[in-house]
Amino acid sequence: MTLGPRHALCRAGVLLALAATGARSEAPPDAAEQDRLLEAMHRYADQYISSLPNFLCEQVTRQFEAGKRSNHWHKGDTLTTALRFHAGREQRRLALVNGKPVEPGQIHWHRPLITEGEFGILLSRVLGADSHAYFTWNRWETLRGKRLAVFDYSVDKQHSTLTLSLSDLAKATVAYNGSVWGDPATGAVWRITDTASDIPPVLLTRRISTTIDYDEVLIAEKKYLLPVEATVSLLLETRKVRNEMEFQGYRKFEADSVITFGPEATSAESPAPKP
Repeated sequence: MTLGPRHALCRAGVLLALAATGARSEAPPDAAEQDRLLEAMHRYADQYISSLPNFLCEQVTRQFEAGKRSNHWHKGDTLTTALRFHAGREQRRLALVNGKPVEPGQIHWHRPLITEGEFGILLSRVLGADSHAYFTWNRWETLRGKRLAVFDYSVDKQHSTLTLSLSDLAKATVAYNGSVWGDPATGAVWRITDTASDIPPVLLTRRISTTIDYDEVLIAEKKYLLPVEATVSLLLETRKVRNEMEFQGYRKFEADSVITFGPEATSAESPAPKP
């Protein structure tokens, strides 16, 4: 029997669907192997910060807002920040707003959401030595060409170290949950997420969530797994806010390093922070 083009296309679609179903239904590792995978990821997180070199990069943050029940996002400012990582600490300096250099003392742009800590804080909170996260197996998934083990986790309020604040008016420690994507061979984490939704009304925030994606970055002829993209989203009482971040231009930090943002925004970095 000869199939016409339409039938051939349908058959191809069926085959693709079956292949996708097979990937999703891949047998999970047994309990002992899950424990081994998690132990490798814990070891990786414990050593992550100390394994990183001192480096410079640029963080480009694109800000968006939408109505509480709307998916029509309005683009806000684009912030370009000079980021220095030295002795395990992050230091940021806002350099450009919408492509224009920032003058000292200038505070006239709209900044609805400011975040930091993408370099290790979330990893440490979820997988560090003091973590009380409860893990459950989710699935295998291919991400950036790598077959990764995906675990879901949750941290109750009693053991949480996630504290949210609304300026100086209110502060609360909240429970949170998320997922982590780990390399089964090394424990290296290629993606991590977290979401907090049971937030006290006094903070005027219903939900906050973070996703950080890592990839191999070459610094001084050596590869490191570093953040390349991150998204932070807030659901507030009256609107939604989202930051989309890119980390680019990674390079080794040296005593005389200079970060340049175009011909009119060249400035030497301040002395390195003390550890």
